[in-house]
Amino acid sequence: MSKLRLLKINNVLLSEGPEELSDMLRFLEWHFYPSKSLPTFLQVDELVELHMPNSNIEQLWYGHK
Repeated sequence: MSKLRLLKINNVLLSEGPEELSDMLRFLEWHFYPSKSLPTFLQVDELVELHMPNSNIEQLWYGHK
């Protein structure tokens, strides 16, 4: 998934978030995202849109970005 630019996840229930996502990700839509924050390794330089309805997000990430 190293060149993934668009990711939409809907109607999937997971116990925890991903261990890896593309640094080229531009659009992320994930209904019912299970974790309280986005992964610390996620590079958001290219991210343009973020949609996380009904998720467990408390803050986008921990630390500095």
